[in-house]
Parts: sequence; structure tokens; C-alpha cells
Amino acid sequence: MKTGPAILTLAGIVLIAAFMLMPSSPEGTASVAEEADHAHETTQSESDALSVGDSIIKDAISKLESGEVAPMIAIRSILNVAEQNPENSYAQFALGELGLQSGQFDKAIARFENVLKLDSQNGEAHLLLARARLALGDSTAAIDGLKKALETLSNKETRKAIETEMASINPN
Repeated sequence: MKTGPAILTLAGIVLIAAFMLMPSSPEGTASVAEEADHAHETTQSESDALSVGDSIIKDAISKLESGEVAPMIAIRSILNVAEQNPENSYAQFALGELGLQSGQFDKAIARFENVLKLDSQNGEAHLLLARARLALGDSTAAIDGLKKALETLSNKETRKAIETEMASINPN
């Protein structure tokens, strides 16, 4: 049995648990969409386009998670936003997550790289990019990505989970 998928699954469970335990307050945590909006200055029309796109993305993800729509319908909605506004990091990130979940690691890598071009300090994108690379067997790049995630993420539980994950990876 290959240990890569088992490690990836275990790491995912640990990360989900860590995120679920993180305190969240409206004033203390910014969503990915809010961080994207504040990451660069935009004109009012660009800001409005991001807000509308973000609403479409949130709605698509909500409907996907509830089973209200088929995955491809939700993905198509998010893809439309990404095609209309390639600088919408929320769309890029959501597509990266969906690629990771569906085992389309090459697509996930491309999406997370797009997010990091827009916001090089996005720790979650560094983390998930590392996991996608690990799933494809590139443990050296995965370790480098996890190190970058550690540099940008501040939550102690998440950082500890990442350190544990890094320790379990054998560099190739």
C-alpha cells in the first residue's frame, strides 16, 4: 500500500480538525474573499465585480455542500467567475480546493499557484499547494510549501499540525 494517499488523508483530517477548533469572530478573521479585496487597490467597479463573483462562489459552494446541485454545475459557476475575473483569488482558491478533493492535483496546483501570484502571503494556499504536490509524489516541493505555510500562518494548532505533517514526509 502506498503511504502518500494515507498521509494526505490523515493530514487533511488533522487540518480540518485544527480549523474547526480555531476561534472565529467577525472582526478577528477575514475571509479569503475579503483578503483578496484588500490585497490590492481596485476601482469601485472592480470591487463590485469581485463582490458579485464572491456571492456566486459562496452560493455555488453552499449548494454543492448541501447536495442541492451536481458538482459540475457548482464548478461551472465558479469557473465562470474565474474566467470573467482571473484575479479573483477566492474563485481560484475554491477551484484549487475542488481539484484537490477530486484528485485533479495538476489543476489544483495551477489554481493555488494563481492564488499565490495574487497573494504570496496566503498561508492556506501554500499549505494546499504543498499537499497537492505531495499527492503527485514531489515531497521536496511539498516540504518547501509547508515551510512557506508555516511562515504565513499564525494559528498555533494549525502550525503544530503542519510541523507534524512535515515530520512525516520523507524527502525524495
